[in-house]
Amino acid sequence: MQLRDYQERGINDIRAQFIAGFRRVCFVAPCGAGKTMVMAYMADTARRRSKRTLFLVHRRELIEQAADTFAGLRIPYGVIAPGYSRDTQLIQIGSVQTVARRLGGLPDPELIILDEAHHSTAVTWLNIIRYFHDARVVGLTATPQRMNGTGLGEIFESLVMGPSAQELIARGYLSPYKYYAPPVTAELDGIRTVCGDFDHTETAFRMDKPKIIGDAIEHYQKYAAGTQAIAYCAGRQHSIHTAASFRAAGIPARHVDSKTPGDERRQAMLDFRMGRIRVLTNCDLFGEGVDVPQMETVIMLRPTKSLTLYIQQSMRGMRTDRSNPDKCAIILDHVGNVMRHGLPDTERTWTLAGKKHTRKQAAPEVKIRVCPNCYSVSAPADSCPYCGFQYPPMPRNQLAPSAGELKEFTLAKIEELRRRRTEVGRASSVEELQHIAEERGYKPGWVRIQARLRGIG
Repeated sequence: MQLRDYQERGINDIRAQFIAGFRRVCFVAPCGAGKTMVMAYMADTARRRSKRTLFLVHRRELIEQAADTFAGLRIPYGVIAPGYSRDTQLIQIGSVQTVARRLGGLPDPELIILDEAHHSTAVTWLNIIRYFHDARVVGLTATPQRMNGTGLGEIFESLVMGPSAQELIARGYLSPYKYYAPPVTAELDGIRTVCGDFDHTETAFRMDKPKIIGDAIEHYQKYAAGTQAIAYCAGRQHSIHTAASFRAAGIPARHVDSKTPGDERRQAMLDFRMGRIRVLTNCDLFGEGVDVPQMETVIMLRPTKSLTLYIQQSMRGMRTDRSNPDKCAIILDHVGNVMRHGLPDTERTWTLAGKKHTRKQAAPEVKIRVCPNCYSVSAPADSCPYCGFQYPPMPRNQLAPSAGELKEFTLAKIEELRRRRTEVGRASSVEELQHIAEERGYKPGWVRIQARLRGIG
């Protein structure tokens, strides 16, 4: 097993944390850094010492991916999941849901490895970790915080930092990328927050419009024509409509979601890998564990407040491809997620405490520049690195451009957006909502949706 130097360094750092007395360690490395190889090496090392390893995953696709890794490295393993026969191998790939139901009948592992460890504070994961309380635990993730920004300190005692995304790009282990943020045509003001993110129902209602979907197709054809693309949509029907619209434009596309039968999902992914499908649309399905080096393009049609979800999705096309050494990933952000979170490879400081939530939070400083000529996004500069457009001087108090009209995002604009959200939040009758809708030029459907979400008769 040939490890890269940073993978070997990460394993040594994890081992040092165990020697120092920490029993639950989180290893942080970007998407595409090869965390699965780190997992396989640790599990095989434990096996050679006659120690048991339980590798926990939360989706069937991740079971199959881990199994392929072990099989390719000729490491014996078993699987604890529906449809698999029980065996006595020292390494077991476990479906979280199945392991939680069989706790009393499983031998105690000495090592537990958690894939996509930002899910580990969920009750099912916690029950497994607490049941096998004597095991050492290693979590693997690109983003050591939950989707809502809370930290993982309830589970882990120590963080081990792997390489940054910028380092991996510079060394050729991740592909470079071009980021585009075309103008957003959906009004996102007033969407309530549920569990730290935009409400799914209303977001899907706002985004599932022919104009928005048509805009996504137009920009795919302009910037990424012919490439393999995954489109992240705001809801199931939105994803279905998006796939249908791509097909109507002559672009092979297919929708899948968690309700799609397993055989159909596997066939869709196989067709996508083989290039028979150009665009694969989904809702909250392919943010993790999708390893398709041929994929070059990400189409973001679902706005999110979650930095974790943003990083998982935006970097999905940045895996290197041996058959395409000059690969450059393309990210088409139609919802302004880059305005909230910065570029995918922005250097970030992670802690087990996560993001502190306060009643009044200052707007984060997002250091980017959006070109009004070609819609490319880059770090602040005097001119666009893609088309050469010369930017006008940037005011000292500018933070970032807005997503909708690509105007300067000034402090005054931030305060105005806050005022508008507060006004909607304080509305207590249909009449007040109608007044707001008339003032802002919203369609009648906005009043109906807001009234239903707030329980206003």
